[in-house]
Amino acid sequence: MSQSALADSGWLARLPRALEERRGTVLRVGGETLTGPAIAAATAAWGRAFRGAGLAAGDRVALVSDAGAAFVPALLAASAAQLTVAPVPRGRLGAELYRELDLRAVVAGAPGDAGSFVASPDGGPLRAPAQLRTAELPRDPDARLLLRTSATAGAARTLALSERNVTSVLASHVPHLDLPAGTALSVLPWHHVFGLVLDLLMALAGGATLVRDPGGGRDAAALLALGESSRATHLCAVPLIVERLRARPRGQAFLAALRGGIVGGAPVGGPLAEALSATRLRVGYGQTEASPGLTLGAPGRFGGGYVGRPVGCELRVDATGVLEFRGPNACLGTWGEGGVRRLPADRWASTGDYAREQDGDWFFLGRADATFKLANGRLVEAGRVEAGIRRALPGLGDLLLWSADGVALDLGVTLPGGGLPDEAAVRPLLGPLAALPLRLHAVAPDAWRRTPKGDPDRLAPPDVS
Repeated sequence: MSQSALADSGWLARLPRALEERRGTVLRVGGETLTGPAIAAATAAWGRAFRGAGLAAGDRVALVSDAGAAFVPALLAASAAQLTVAPVPRGRLGAELYRELDLRAVVAGAPGDAGSFVASPDGGPLRAPAQLRTAELPRDPDARLLLRTSATAGAARTLALSERNVTSVLASHVPHLDLPAGTALSVLPWHHVFGLVLDLLMALAGGATLVRDPGGGRDAAALLALGESSRATHLCAVPLIVERLRARPRGQAFLAALRGGIVGGAPVGGPLAEALSATRLRVGYGQTEASPGLTLGAPGRFGGGYVGRPVGCELRVDATGVLEFRGPNACLGTWGEGGVRRLPADRWASTGDYAREQDGDWFFLGRADATFKLANGRLVEAGRVEAGIRRALPGLGDLLLWSADGVALDLGVTLPGGGLPDEAAVRPLLGPLAALPLRLHAVAPDAWRRTPKGDPDRLAPPDVS
């Protein structure tokens, strides 16, 4: 779809018709293959099933993210019906989810689930629930998606996204990725905003064929084989998955041959940043609150905290150095006990990340809410300290501040050439903490314990004994 078409309201409702004109394969999920006309037909069938069951605009339904080929037409039909969709992994299904989101039904659930629309092997509906659950909270048809945050830096929240939010991100990102007639290797979970918007919807809107890895990237050898056999041209992934691919025989050659894609969700540094400099992949930065796109980098530019330039929004830092954004990508609101609580559309929204700008480029410095206490009760704002060190020593790779014994500070550092920065240069950067004992640790890139996204795990510092 053209950028102007993406910018128009209602583009998701028109997407099935655009896909119908693509006679070849549009989606491959495991052994299931759907052409454009097949997706359009399955979308229409889901629409009839939703209407027949009595679902109305603003009704909330959960859509199982690992529902195979049924996920895409069910999502498109739900959007056309103006339903509020909560993509969820199958493991979250149950009575608690019904209560938490005040759902009327589950889409593409298991045959034994009384409240589920059951999918057929061809991606359409097989059976509707005998009765929909009665919802207690108000409907909000503008809330098209309910998505959970990743909870890598705190408790997970559920946010509401509008079609305008999603449309704005796709309109600003698709033109940079050279997607037409490409093949996107899909590995990110579709119940997270990165996978749903910048993997699935971006490929469909950009004219690419989507080939889904049923293993979710856990088996790097199988992922590489799928990418090679499908002649993938694009990949969106977190650094950990890209690193696993790079480590495989032929992995670097596969990455270098890609036409485009986004690496995001965590900082990219060390050997991986150097390896990606020989590719056309781009760093991307954002979060669920931003639907999720804030910045894109230049092809092949990675490392040093670089996250690119703003696309489709404005950026600034507040008085404390925390990054804020404003634009049509700012989420519609939050979900809680009273339903959707809308937020001002023109607000400056905080990312919770320290950042700096230089000549139009933006650099990530660390999380603002990464704090811990020493044994004497003293609070250490680790994110603020790490941000100050990164500003003063921009050549650092991965960096983490913690305390192994509750008395002294431990600072783990990865330098591109190995070794450690001079303690005399680091200590003044600790501010009021400079008088505390300090242990510096050189940490090899593969010695970090990492989160599923690939950044150093703050809850599991490296073993430096």
